[in-house]
Amino acid sequence: MTTSQGQGLRGWIVKGCLSSLTLFGCATSATAERPAPADIRGNAAVSGPEAQPLVAGPIRLLHVNSDGRAEPRFSRVWRRDGAADCKSGTPLAWDGQSEVAIQEDELVCVAADGPARFSWHGRSIVREAPAAIQQASLR
Repeated sequence: MTTSQGQGLRGWIVKGCLSSLTLFGCATSATAERPAPADIRGNAAVSGPEAQPLVAGPIRLLHVNSDGRAEPRFSRVWRRDGAADCKSGTPLAWDGQSEVAIQEDELVCVAADGPARFSWHGRSIVREAPAAIQQASLR
């Protein structure tokens, strides 16, 4: 036969906390591990002054390298219904060396004064899961 004489106040507090956790759930939340963004690489050839597609979003572009013969000019185009025209792009003030985020419905185009080959490096954008709503009640 067990008695509560040896438990004292500390034992009752532990029992009370454990029973309240059982009734109301834990106050902490577990976070699922998200996969690391994948590195993605690609290239594009430009044969003249007309802009060519470089990469479509969503992606975080890290840098673009050229074969050294031509300075790149970047533009951004919104894709509508899967179609995009680099001729109607908005100039993108980007140095090709810093990080820039390209959204889901965007396309980055590249142009040069002469023939050139451009290679790019980026990372996929990991979609954030909606934050779980945390509720607490004193009742």
